[in-house]
Amino acid sequence: MAPWVGILALTARGRWVALGLLGLLAFPALLSLSRYAVEGILFASLFVPLTLSTGSQSPLVSSLLLTAPFGGLWLLRLAFGRETVGATHGTPTWPRTAATVPLLGFMAVSVLSFFWGEIWRDPRIPPWFLFRARLGGLGVMLLSPLAFWLAAAHLHHPRQVDRLVGMFFLAGSLGAVEILAGRPLFPFLNTRGLFSLWLVSFGTAFLLFRPMSVWLRAGLLGTLGIWGWRVLIPGISWISGWLPPLAALLVVAWLRSRRLFFLFLLLLLIAGALYWGPLQYWVFEYNYAESGVTRFEAWRLNWQVTRDHLLFGTGPAGYAAYYMTYYPDRAMATHNNYLDVLSQTGVVGLVFFLWFLVVLGREIYRIWRWARVADHQGRSLAAGLIGGFTGVLLAMGLGDWFLPFPYTQTIAGYQYTVWGWIFAGAALAMGRYYRSLRRHSLYASRVRSRRQHEPDAIGHPGDL
Repeated sequence: MAPWVGILALTARGRWVALGLLGLLAFPALLSLSRYAVEGILFASLFVPLTLSTGSQSPLVSSLLLTAPFGGLWLLRLAFGRETVGATHGTPTWPRTAATVPLLGFMAVSVLSFFWGEIWRDPRIPPWFLFRARLGGLGVMLLSPLAFWLAAAHLHHPRQVDRLVGMFFLAGSLGAVEILAGRPLFPFLNTRGLFSLWLVSFGTAFLLFRPMSVWLRAGLLGTLGIWGWRVLIPGISWISGWLPPLAALLVVAWLRSRRLFFLFLLLLLIAGALYWGPLQYWVFEYNYAESGVTRFEAWRLNWQVTRDHLLFGTGPAGYAAYYMTYYPDRAMATHNNYLDVLSQTGVVGLVFFLWFLVVLGREIYRIWRWARVADHQGRSLAAGLIGGFTGVLLAMGLGDWFLPFPYTQTIAGYQYTVWGWIFAGAALAMGRYYRSLRRHSLYASRVRSRRQHEPDAIGHPGDL
C-alpha cells in the first residue's frame, strides 16, 4: 500500500487522498499517543517545519495538522462515553471551568458569522468570494480554542507544564546559538511570533522563583541575555518583538518583589536614556511613519465596513472581500486582534472573546494566590503565566498574535499563535490541580480539628 500512497502524493489532487490514507494507517499510533497530544502539538510548533500546501500562500502547518486529529479524537471519545468527568489517572475529560460558556459562545458565533456574512453580503461582492481564505480563517477560530481544551483536559500536574516550558528553553538555547553565529543553523527551529515573550516570561520567573544549580542558572541567564540583546538592538524597530517581553519581565519582577520591580524599571529607564538616539528614530519616527499613520487609516477604513455589520460581523476573513471590492488601492489589515474579532464576528463575538479573556485572567490570578504558598514549582509557573498573558494582551493591540488573520500572518501563523492557547489551557489545568489540593488540605484540617475536639469513643477505665 505504501507505494500507492507515494504515487498519490506526487499529484496535486492525490496529495489529499494520500493524506487520508496515511491518517487511517496512523490512527492506532494516534490513539496510543493521544495522552501526549499537547506535548506533541507544542513540539511540532517549535521543531517540526512540515507544511501541507493548500494551493495558496497559506499552508497548513504541522501543529495545526496535529490539533485537528487529536482534538477530533478527544471529542469522539467524549461523545461516545469513553471519557468521563472526574476521571483520574491521566484520562482527559471535559474541563469544568468558567471559560466554557464564553469560549464555546465565541466558537458558535464564529460559525454563525461565516454564514451570516454570506446572507448579508453586499450585492456587489461575488457569492462565496474568497471562500478558501474565509474557510481557513474559520478553521483557525475553531482549532485555536480546541488546542486550549486539549491542554485544559490532558494536563493534570505542574510537571507536565514544566515539560512544555522546557521545550521553550531548549528552543531558546538553540536560537541563542544562531544569534551568536549570525546565521540560521537549525532550519527546523521556529522562534517567530511571540516566542521571545514566552521565553522571557518563564525564564525570568524560573530565575526569580525556582531554586536551580549554578550552571543551569548561568545558562538560562545567558540565554535570556542573548535574546534580550536580539530584540532590543537589531530588532528595536519591531515593537511587538520587545515591548511585550519587557512588560512580562516587569510583571514577573513585581510579583517577586516591589523593590526588584523598581530596580528593573530604573535600569530600563537608564538604558533608554543612553540609547535614546536610536530609540527615538526607530520607535517614534520610523514606526510612526511606517505603521502609526497607516494603522490609524486602516482602523478608520475598517470601521467603514464594520459599522454596517455590527451584530455578527462580516465573517472570518470577510472584511477582506469588501476591501478588495471597494478599496483595492487602500486595503490594509488592522494588525489588531481586538478589531479583527469585532470586524469578523461582530459585537456578539467580541463580547464572548473579551469575556473569555477576563475569565482566563481571573483564573491565572487565582493560581498565583494558591500556588504562592505551595511550592517553588507552582510559583514560578504561575508567575510566568501572568507575565506571558500580560504580554499577550498588549501584543494583541499590536498585531494578530492570538488569532492569525489569513491575509497577514496567514493560517501558517497558527504555528506560533497556538502557544498562547496551549498555555491558557495549561493555566486552567493548574487551577484545577491547586484547587483540588486546597480542598484536600481544608478537608484534612477539618478532620484533624474534629479528632482533637471529639471525646474518645471507647473511653477510659477511669470514666466507669
